[in-house]
Order: sequence, then structure tokens, then C-alpha cells
Amino acid sequence: MNDHTDQQSSYGEIGWRDSRAAVRSVLSGKRIRLLARFVLFAVVSIGALALWRMLAGQLPVEERVVLLLLLLAIGFWTTEVIPAFAVGLFIIGYLVFAFGTTVVIDEPQDVARYVDTWSSPVIWIMLGGFVLADGMSRTGLDRALLMRAIRPAGTRPDRVLLAIMLAAAVGSMFISNTSTTVLLVGAVLPLVRQLGPGDPFGRTVLIAIPLAASVGGMGTIIGSSPNAIAAGMAAEFGTTIDFVSWMVVGVPPALFLVGAAWLYLSRSNPSTSTSVSLDFNGDSAVDLPGRRESLIVSATAIATVAMWVTSPLHGIHAAAVSLIPIVVLSMTQILDANRIRSLPWDTLMLIAGGLSLGEAVVESGLAARIASALSFLGYFESPLPGLVGLSLVTVTLSNFMSNTATVALILPIAVGILPGYEVEVCLALGLSASCALLLPVSTPPNAIVHSTGEVNSRDFRPGGLLIGLLGPAAAIGWVTIVGKFIS
Repeated sequence: MNDHTDQQSSYGEIGWRDSRAAVRSVLSGKRIRLLARFVLFAVVSIGALALWRMLAGQLPVEERVVLLLLLLAIGFWTTEVIPAFAVGLFIIGYLVFAFGTTVVIDEPQDVARYVDTWSSPVIWIMLGGFVLADGMSRTGLDRALLMRAIRPAGTRPDRVLLAIMLAAAVGSMFISNTSTTVLLVGAVLPLVRQLGPGDPFGRTVLIAIPLAASVGGMGTIIGSSPNAIAAGMAAEFGTTIDFVSWMVVGVPPALFLVGAAWLYLSRSNPSTSTSVSLDFNGDSAVDLPGRRESLIVSATAIATVAMWVTSPLHGIHAAAVSLIPIVVLSMTQILDANRIRSLPWDTLMLIAGGLSLGEAVVESGLAARIASALSFLGYFESPLPGLVGLSLVTVTLSNFMSNTATVALILPIAVGILPGYEVEVCLALGLSASCALLLPVSTPPNAIVHSTGEVNSRDFRPGGLLIGLLGPAAAIGWVTIVGKFIS
């Protein structure tokens, strides 16, 4: 009897504890985040559907189909309720289903154009850049180049700051701005903590790194995903922008913005120290491969960049040149299967989805319809007011959502607002998307610096406002000068 009673008591206690633990597991941690994400997903979907029913009206079926997709993409990308790359895959799948079957339209259409974005030249250029950057990272070549670029600056704080910003900007033209930021933050963090909160130079240099890395990505097609989307959109209007042509457009405003930001930061927050020194000892702890691998990566990097830069001379497309690092580094096993799997394929999915969305918005006629509603931006004799308005919208949206997604959404509409200036619109908006630096979440480099705990959210605002206003102006000014020669 006592044993039975004890057993009942034990079961009751276990059951009570289990139920309480179950409630806690549902209402805390990962499960509550999943529940909140599901609720937000439902809200976004229902909101997009309700807005679509209000706007669709008497639109042709093709435009109604694409309008719903556009609203869903805006909602998903803005709220990040699902990963951005998943939205890209959803876009392609949606278009194949909607236009490739008779479920929605009467006669199926050729949907190859929505899938062929995976074979777009900009995808191959980006993939080549990813492979090359990963090879440089594995062999330590990226660290060696960045650190060697900083050393000649000496110990004067203003010169060290300029060297760091230039290294971040140039590095981000060929390596991802995220990787560049990680490398430089690791190098300067010991100095920042040594100076302490009493010296503003520590916060200044940390804020300067993501700023320079982001605007530096404007310099090349592979430097930033919006650049690739803009180049792909320009190609649809008959203008092929090669590697060198983009550098002619992107490098001058990038360097101008770095110089302007350096002047502002060095004068508004001068260091209280007369001498600073960076610690490069952390690189020695990295387990790097041997001399053979370093030589192969160095030779591949030199050959690839040289071929990219001289493409107008030999006529080989930058996408074909991108096969050099892909083939060489994979065949020599410098990048094995695991390294290849770890490449940012999600970014390529996002770019492919963005290109497919742009194709659908334009081909369905929805872009022209939306552009007619915003045609007041094109009523001016000069395209300048329209470019300014569209660029500021791009910067504003990019502060709250992925700049790649922003460009994918706004470019198909923007090119219809200023007919005859499609290439200038693509270039100006592609460059402006890299100028969103106002918040810690505006760009991955900002988030990396904020995660160090050495800077606050408000520390990003002065530089973010400066670049957010000056960046589009510099981009538009330079594009209007050189755009006519490219188009």
C-alpha cells in the first residue's frame, strides 16, 4: 500500500514537473521565436493579400499575378520573417508555377527566362569573386595584404585612420565587405581597448571600418550584390557593363566618400594620443596552409584580377574570367568540398531571385503601370530630380532591409519612370544602395562592429547621415558625367 501510494505520488510529481517544463519550453527560447515568426508570416501574408485585392482591380491577369508576388516579396524582405535567400527561391518557384501552368493563366508561357537567371553572367562573376576571396582567406593572403597596407601609415592617429579606411575600401572591392570588416576589427580591437573610453579615437576607428568597407564595395561589380543586379538590369536595356566600366563608375565616388568621411571623423573626434600602434600579432596564431597553396592562390588572384581589369583589351567577358579561380582552386584542392559548400550560396539565390522578379515586373507590364503612377518624378526637363528622389528612397529602404532586396524591388519600377535614362538609373541606384549605414542592422559590417560592445547605436548616426546624404549626390553627379559614355 505504501509502495503504491509512493508510486502515485512520484508519478504525480513527475507529471506536474513535465507539464510545467513543457509550458516553459513552448513559451520560451527557440519555440517562442518560431511561434512569433509564424504569426508574423501569417500577418505579412494576409496583409499582402488584402492590399493586393485593393490594388488589383481590373488589371490583366499577368499583372495581378506579379503584383501579388511583388507585395509578398516586399513584406518578406522588409520583415525578414523568412530568410532573404528563401524569398529568392520562392520568387522563382512562384513564377514557374504561375506562368508555366494553366492553373492561373489560360496558356502556359515560356518560363525559362525566370530560371535562366541562375546562369546570368552576374551570378558567375559573383561566384568567382566568392571563390577567390575564400581562397585568399584560407591562405591568409587577405590578412597579409590588408595589414601590409596599414603599416606604412606610421603611428599618427589621423594617418592610421586613413590607412585603415583605404584598406577597408580597397579590400571590399575584391573581398566581401563582411570579411574585410572582420579582419580589420580583429586588428584594431586591441588598440581600442587599450585606449579606453576616454579616447574617442577607439570608437572613431571602429565606426570608420564598416563605413569604408560598405562604400568601398561600390568600386567593382563583385564588391556588392546591388552592383551585380544593377549591371544585370542594364544589360536588359542593351548596355553591357564590364568589370572595368563599373570601376570607372564606382571607384571615384567610393574614394571620394572615404576621403570625406575621413575628414569628418578625424576632425570631429580627434585622438587624445599623439601616437597609436596596431597589434598584428594575432595573425601568427592562424593555422595556414603551406607555401604551395599560397603561391597558387597568389598567382590565381593576380591572373584573375588582371584579366578582369584588362577585359576591354582581350574581349573575354568577366564571367568567363571568373572560371579561373573556380576551376584552379577547386582542382588543386585548395578549396575542398566542405569549403565550396560553405560559400555564400544564399547570396547567389537572392540575386537570382531578384533578377527573376525584375524580369517579371518588366515583362508583365506592371513596371510601366507603377511608373506611370510615379511619373511625376519624370515630369522635369532634367532627369536629376527623379534620380535624386529614387536614390534617397533606395538609401532609406536599404537602412531597414537588405540592400540587395531593395535594388531588386525598386530597379524594375525606377527604369520606367525615367525612359531614356535606364542605364543611369541602374548605376545611380546600385551605388546608392551601398550608402545605407544609419543603423547597426543596416549592413553586416555595422552589425559586426556593434557586436564588439565598444560602440552604441547612436555612434553610427553621424557617419550614416553623412554618407546617406552625400553618397547619392556623389553617385548621381559622377554617373551623369560618365554614364553617357558607357551607354
